[in-house]
Amino acid sequence: MKKALGIVSTTYHLLVFLFLKEIYLKDRQIDLIVTDKTPYLEEVYKSGRLKPYFHQVLFADGRKIKNPYKSAAVTFFESFFYNPVTRKILTGKLDDYEDVYYASPHVPDEIVKEIGKTLIRKNRNVRFHRFEDGFASYTKSPVPFVNTETGQKLYQKLLGYDIHKMEHELYMFEPYLAEADISFDKIRIEKTSESIDKVIKTAKNIFDFESRKFSEKFLFLGQGTANGMGNPETYQRLIYEISQKTGKENFIVKPHPRGVYDKFDSSISVYEDSCPFELAIANGILEDKVLISYYSTACVSGKLLFHSKSRIIFLYALAEDSFNEKCDYEEYFRKLQETCEGIYIPRSKEELFGLIEEFACD
Repeated sequence: MKKALGIVSTTYHLLVFLFLKEIYLKDRQIDLIVTDKTPYLEEVYKSGRLKPYFHQVLFADGRKIKNPYKSAAVTFFESFFYNPVTRKILTGKLDDYEDVYYASPHVPDEIVKEIGKTLIRKNRNVRFHRFEDGFASYTKSPVPFVNTETGQKLYQKLLGYDIHKMEHELYMFEPYLAEADISFDKIRIEKTSESIDKVIKTAKNIFDFESRKFSEKFLFLGQGTANGMGNPETYQRLIYEISQKTGKENFIVKPHPRGVYDKFDSSISVYEDSCPFELAIANGILEDKVLISYYSTACVSGKLLFHSKSRIIFLYALAEDSFNEKCDYEEYFRKLQETCEGIYIPRSKEELFGLIEEFACD
């Protein structure tokens, strides 16, 4: 039986890989590697609830990689002779795999690089497949984990391994949304009602969740990036203005786990739920809600994965001094509006407040 490996670092990665497993990998022996990047996912790994769905489940502890920036000599030795790091960070042994699946919008992280080097030495025919990681995958061209010209030449000369031939596919839910310079071959993940139902059922068992229900109509999802924040005052002031417009009894905030500016005063209620947000959407409890965000992909993922009917308001156009990367994503959001119903991008506060008044009456 052909063997495949999935590497996941977030709950979204795991959900997407469950779709790939259900749609494309039914006849495979599948191992899974869970990394330390998301504390909640590490808890899921320790719970043992992943084991019934995979042949082997390993944990990769990236905290044990003390120096990801290695000299050329060390990189050469680990690539072509022996890599002690892989054994150090993994809870078990890697098998020989025909195919490896992982998510990375641009440059793969240090865990994928370490594992990838080892897998190529074990099997010089192993193929790597990228799958989407939210809208960054639609706007940032993927870079192979052997990403230097010198490294690529050495792999080809010493191992006969051409990384460009062995990694050139990117699985996406909506390839149409991808920008023109996304260089990999884009493969549409063909969902069906049956595959959606099976993924939801499996995910419920894995995450063992009970979605939190709430009465508020409007839910703001915080933004995780701090390095793109030029003016946090604009970011927070607009949220307070929205809460006043909706009525604070009808407004709730879900802080981003990495959100630096998602702390508001006690007048604004806080949504706290251990359940992955995408599964809360899949569970149907948000269908009558209005999701508000600057450009959080968690809003979009419910539509891409589970065809959610929740209405979404993106605020990025009203905070030009807050996010320096806004212009990079304008084309993506334009096409997103064409692809999915119920997405709104107000260009003025008057337009925003008009939408709020309209949706509050529904």
